[in-house]
Amino acid sequence: MRVRGPDGSGWERSDAMVTRNTKGSTKRLAVLSALGVVALFAWSSRAAAQPSSDYPAGYVVLPKILVHTTGGTPPVVAGGTAVDTIIQITNTNQAAPINVDCFWVDANSHCGTIDGTICDTTADCPLGLQCLPFWRVGDFGAITLTQGQPIGLVASTGLPALPCDPNFPGPGCIGNASGSVTKVPEDPFRGELKCVEVDANDIPIGANDLKIEATIVTTTIPTAVAPATTAASYNGVGFQATTMQPITHPPGAPLCLGSLPPGSGTATCNATYQPCSSVLILDNFFDGATPEFGGVVNTELTLVPCSEDLSDPTVSATHTVTVQILVYNEFEQRTSSVTRVACFRSTTLADIDTAPGPAGDTFSLFAVGVQGTETGQTLLRGVRGPDGILGYGLLGVASENFRETVGGPILATDAFNIHESLSGFTIGDAVYLDIR
Repeated sequence: MRVRGPDGSGWERSDAMVTRNTKGSTKRLAVLSALGVVALFAWSSRAAAQPSSDYPAGYVVLPKILVHTTGGTPPVVAGGTAVDTIIQITNTNQAAPINVDCFWVDANSHCGTIDGTICDTTADCPLGLQCLPFWRVGDFGAITLTQGQPIGLVASTGLPALPCDPNFPGPGCIGNASGSVTKVPEDPFRGELKCVEVDANDIPIGANDLKIEATIVTTTIPTAVAPATTAASYNGVGFQATTMQPITHPPGAPLCLGSLPPGSGTATCNATYQPCSSVLILDNFFDGATPEFGGVVNTELTLVPCSEDLSDPTVSATHTVTVQILVYNEFEQRTSSVTRVACFRSTTLADIDTAPGPAGDTFSLFAVGVQGTETGQTLLRGVRGPDGILGYGLLGVASENFRETVGGPILATDAFNIHESLSGFTIGDAVYLDIR
């Protein structure tokens, strides 16, 4: 039974919470053709067919890549904060090499045109120019990883040549490992990395050998003392191929992940990957919580659409996903909110329902003083919109910032993957990846 709180505030107690445990700890758990490729994601009710950050896959997404260095435009100067992302890609196949094709998805906004100054709001732009979303897609590069080979690279610099140990594995990898990794298209950069396992002809294959992780390294550069550095790592979200059969991919045909979305105009699927999750489940501290080990903490949430048209980024730049949010505290009381995600959204939880910045944070439904408990659980679901080739699934990652006092400098941070669920209705998503 759902009952309204005695104060009439709108709090509710949900039947679903009888079986849902709101946790009190922080443990968290082709795409290619000559012109482009369609990857279709669907929401499904089959619990076994869902994306995962714990297993190798054939298609892997890093939803949050951040870069802003002392060599950026503008550069980070003394007193500022520099950030870069270390990426680790592994071939988990111990018996054979694999080919991988990847794409940088640049979600920066620019003043006036795609070549204008990078901006966050129109206030950052010269008078008369608006800050507009312009997606830019850069080909990361096609690479070959030898059996069992891991590589590491820094997003701001890329990797001019793949390293190779001639003594491991077996007869060596000289002549087998190949390719290079281009750096991110811009500095500063915020966006994603998408990688697909392909054959020698750049055609996706029915294999699940890719494992990718990201570590976001942030360094505060004071003017007189040693820099303060924090690092936060998370796993890429992997979509496993559900067939190990060879994939037939004629030019112009879609590469399907799950069921085709309504209105896609295509009635066939030539390949199948796991569908996008219908619900993201975030176990979180409420903003301003004071953990038992000291200090205060707030949570930053990054969300990106499952659906993207990377062959025509202007389509993705205008595609918005409405997100339904349900928040449960430790007393099983429920509140709700709604927000929107276009391209890429990274925000503190408290800024979801209040103005940007710390001024209104104490009045947010994500504030510890409003919820009355230190921790809770947040459910995020993309709301179905008009039928079309782009759907309404979401991918995300969360991070926690720890400070000694409210408003003080960040002393430590962590990142973690958000739980995935396929419960609920079925909806399709589409991703178009353009091969260069």
